[in-house]
Amino acid sequence: MAYRVRRIIQVVKRFGLCGGMEEYVFRLAESLTCLDYNVLVLCEEKVNLPESCDIEVVQLGKSTRKPRWYSHIKFSQKVKHWLYTKAPENYLLHSHERISGHHITTIHSTLFNFPRKFGLPSIRKVLNEKLESREINEKSAVCVVPVSQVIGKQITKKYPQSASKLANPINPGINSISLQGSPKVAKDLIRIGFMGEEWKRKGLPKVIEIWRALKKLGKHCQLVLAGFPPTEKIGLTRAEKNTVLTMGWLSDKSKFYSEIDILVHPAKREAYGMVIAESASLGIPFICSNECGASTLASEGYGKAIPESASAESWAEQVISLSSQESTRKCYVRPWSQVAKEYADLYEEIQSSLHRPYSMQ
Repeated sequence: MAYRVRRIIQVVKRFGLCGGMEEYVFRLAESLTCLDYNVLVLCEEKVNLPESCDIEVVQLGKSTRKPRWYSHIKFSQKVKHWLYTKAPENYLLHSHERISGHHITTIHSTLFNFPRKFGLPSIRKVLNEKLESREINEKSAVCVVPVSQVIGKQITKKYPQSASKLANPINPGINSISLQGSPKVAKDLIRIGFMGEEWKRKGLPKVIEIWRALKKLGKHCQLVLAGFPPTEKIGLTRAEKNTVLTMGWLSDKSKFYSEIDILVHPAKREAYGMVIAESASLGIPFICSNECGASTLASEGYGKAIPESASAESWAEQVISLSSQESTRKCYVRPWSQVAKEYADLYEEIQSSLHRPYSMQ
C-alpha cells in the first residue's frame, strides 16, 4: 500500500526572501502548500519573510556563519535534536543543507574542490569534503536533486556510487517582473547589464573588459551595474565611473532590467544563475559562460553561452550579434507551481517505493 506524504519538512539555514537558495526554498514551500501539502520549515532564522506567509516555521537559533564547515555541523546537530524530540509521527525530510538523516536533498551549489585540486590537506578541506559526501551518500537519502544540469554532471563524476539516486535537475521558477520601460537615449545605444553580489566570481572584471572592447570597436554602449555597493573598487578609471550607471543593491529588480538591452554574465562555477533566467523571462537576451547552470537556456534560443576563457573581443562580438536580433526574442516561462509539481511527483514516487510512511531513522 502506498501512503501519501502527510507532512514535508524543509530544512534551510535562512528562510525568506533574501535571494539564492533561501528564496528557492521559500517559493517551493509556498507553492507546495497550494498543492495541499502540510509544510514545516526548520531554519536558524527568518529573513524578510512576508507578513502574509502562513507556513509553519521553527527557528532553531543562529550560530556562527564561519567557518562554514563548523556552521554546517552545528546546524545539523540542532536539526537532529529537534527531529529526535519534537518531530511529527509521519513526515518526509527535504534538506537543502549539509545535514544527515534526510530523505531527499537538493544540491544548490557546485561541488567542493571540483575538478579536484591537489594540495596540502587542511581541516577546512577535509571537513567540507566529508560533509558534502555525507549529504549525497547518506543512507537515508532516497533522492538527490541538482538545481541544474551542470551540478548533476559534477555529482555523477565525483560520486558515481550515488548515480542511482540522482534525479533530473529541477531548475528554479521565475517570479513575475514588470519592466518600467525606460527609453533609450539613442537608437544605436547598446545597454549591457551585470548584476551580482559576488561580483568577482560572477565575472564583473571581464564584463568591464568586454565593455571596453565594444567601445574600441566604435560601438555606442552603456554599462549598467547592480547587486553590490557602489563604493566597491571594481577597476574603473575615474573617467569611466562617470559614464557607468551603478545602481547598487536593489529590492526591485525591475529597475535594473528596465535599463538594459543585453545581460552579460561570464561567471565561473555558477550553480544556476537566476539573473540569466530572469532576463530570459523578460525577453532580454543574455550572454553567459558555459559554466553557468542556466546556460542550457541558450540552446532554447534565449541567449548565447560561450567559454568563460574566450577573449573579451569574442564576447563583444556576441553582444553585437545579439543586439541585432531584436525581432526574434521570446520570453522564458517557468512558474514556481511547476517546480512544486516536479517535487511533488518525486515525493510520491519515493513514498511509493518505500511502501510505508516516513519517520526518523
